[in-house]
Amino acid sequence: MKSSALSSLCVALLGTLAVGAAFAAGPSKPSQLTLAKPGAKPTVTTSGNPLRDQVVLRQMQMTLKHAGRPMTAVEVERLLNPRIIGGTVAGAGDNPFQVGLLSRSIANNFDAQFCGGSLVKANVVVTAAHCVIGASASQIDVLAGTRSLASGGTRHAVSSISIHPNYNNSTLDYDVAVLTLSTSASGLPLATVIGTTDVADGTNLLVTGWGNTSTSGSSYPTELRKAWTPRISTTVCNSNKVYRGAITDRMFCAGYLAGGIDSCQGDSGGPIAQGNTLVGVVSWGRGCAAKNKPGVYTRLASSGLNGWVRSTAGL
Repeated sequence: MKSSALSSLCVALLGTLAVGAAFAAGPSKPSQLTLAKPGAKPTVTTSGNPLRDQVVLRQMQMTLKHAGRPMTAVEVERLLNPRIIGGTVAGAGDNPFQVGLLSRSIANNFDAQFCGGSLVKANVVVTAAHCVIGASASQIDVLAGTRSLASGGTRHAVSSISIHPNYNNSTLDYDVAVLTLSTSASGLPLATVIGTTDVADGTNLLVTGWGNTSTSGSSYPTELRKAWTPRISTTVCNSNKVYRGAITDRMFCAGYLAGGIDSCQGDSGGPIAQGNTLVGVVSWGRGCAAKNKPGVYTRLASSGLNGWVRSTAGL
């Protein structure tokens, strides 16, 4: 995606959201998001990785859509700096099927990473639709066989992208995609996609990713991070104090209503799992680790998704 297209996406995502923020972009300066009650004017500088910037902007859309009020400077700063909050370094056995989605044109793995995914067959990855919408297979590599963006692993070219036909880019409903690799990542652990029998509310689930770990500024880890998050009932998550009915049958919430531990944009597409069972995909949320705004995940046990994922992945 070229920078001009990215600027157009910024305007499309943010310009129509009346939440007390104004957006302006120009060819000779960074994009700027100005607070309704400015004490600061956070500057959105592009990362040099258009695919990563696209994912961040789609997550910004969801955050602003569910803000319901002007955002504070701290909230905007957290929005612009995606991260797993409250987590620790992942061990070799923590979601060992995690892979990274990379921009093929960028040689450095750390700079190229923009989303996560889960290896479900040696040549098939499940990820989020919002990670790959608008991208072509020729733009994406999958990094497999490493916990680190600094060393190790092998890049595999993506030969095809399949996005769920009902994916809604506005609500992130049906947020799932299947990638087929040109070469197999043989000998690596595979995730088992959950069946249609869901995990119970309160079940602790493991989410992993390479998102920013700082609550202010940028501190992207080279090592994979993890966080344990309990599943929250959809009734609670759809309540007026949380997401006010926005959680569909193809979504579920996990985290803490008090905030403090969460996944965020940099972790999009990655796994949330119970053991080796892939329960969901990191999808969206209102900000990062915010009170009453837990992470929202694609619910793979949903009958509207499960059959499609299995059929498309050849499981």
